[in-house]
Amino acid sequence: MRGRTYAVSRKLTEEFGVSGSASASIKRHPNDPLRLPRKCLAPGAYVEHASAGLPLANLALALYEEGLITEADPDWGLAEVVKLGLMRLTEGTLGDLVFVAPVDLAVSSTLEGCEGFSVEESDPVPQTYWLALELTNALEPCFAGKRLLELEKAVPGLGKTALDVAQSAGARTTGCWSPLFVRDLSSYIYWRGADTQEEWLEELEASGEDPDDYGFSPKQYEEGFEVDWACSAQMELDGFALVQALDHPDPAVGDVAEKLCEIMCLLNNRRSAFPDASPTDRESVYRGCLIRWDENDPIEQVIDDHIEYANQGADCYTTLCSVWDVKITREDFSEWLKSYRLGLQLYKSLDQLLAMLHTSVKEE
Repeated sequence: MRGRTYAVSRKLTEEFGVSGSASASIKRHPNDPLRLPRKCLAPGAYVEHASAGLPLANLALALYEEGLITEADPDWGLAEVVKLGLMRLTEGTLGDLVFVAPVDLAVSSTLEGCEGFSVEESDPVPQTYWLALELTNALEPCFAGKRLLELEKAVPGLGKTALDVAQSAGARTTGCWSPLFVRDLSSYIYWRGADTQEEWLEELEASGEDPDDYGFSPKQYEEGFEVDWACSAQMELDGFALVQALDHPDPAVGDVAEKLCEIMCLLNNRRSAFPDASPTDRESVYRGCLIRWDENDPIEQVIDDHIEYANQGADCYTTLCSVWDVKITREDFSEWLKSYRLGLQLYKSLDQLLAMLHTSVKEE
């Protein structure tokens, strides 16, 4: 294996070795050659330079060492081979998804390229590559309230634990809309940062405003859920308690407990976390999953208002949810691949958990 790796490494180094000047022009292309298929196609940027192939060569080597590209693959250009390897990793890990949004991976020599902008001026040869995940607003809601109550009745604390773990897994990957997180969003949109009904009333009183002029208060939001803990669920069962629940008379309860154990193990590995989009200096407009209590909760209204608000201030938001800057060495690309794979596994496990928690409106 080492000999084959050396042979591939030598071949790539010979073909894309460092030569030429220290600067390069960035040329407009209709699409970034490393951009995976996206729902929103936009022009990207790609560095044209004698040494520009070196980052791709190192990424290709990392993909080869992970078994994501092989010598049996078609003799395509390097960019196409890299794209193939990344597609195999993403699609092979995620498979078919139901309750979490599909992700589009963009790879570019510039952050602007990941966001779909063209860059024409000259820049030095990059020392890092940018990788980013993009989301759309296409989400299948998981109506979890009925099942969470059943789990709570079967094993006290299991429903609360399931909701908390699902929210945590969403937050660690592509973001999550849920009773708790949408409540935080409501505080920003409607309540001027107030966290409680009392704080909001104090804010209105200080500004001389009448609460009756506002139709949506913290109290009204919380009353939209069947139980108080919908907006404040915490993990009440530890790993030992979940293991005990594996032998519950209802096999479906044991299945949920097993999936929670799996997700908790992934959450305990810090490398499974996707970064946020902070390098863009903008806020992510979308989230990767939508956990609702039932069809009558206020979550949809808040998200609709959020999207409308974001459309009015589009320059402050981005459709990217995660952004990495990775040094162009083979070792750094390899470490990124390992971390990215763990994050995808967590994302897939979240989708499977939400499928266990969902009750269709017709079933209710």
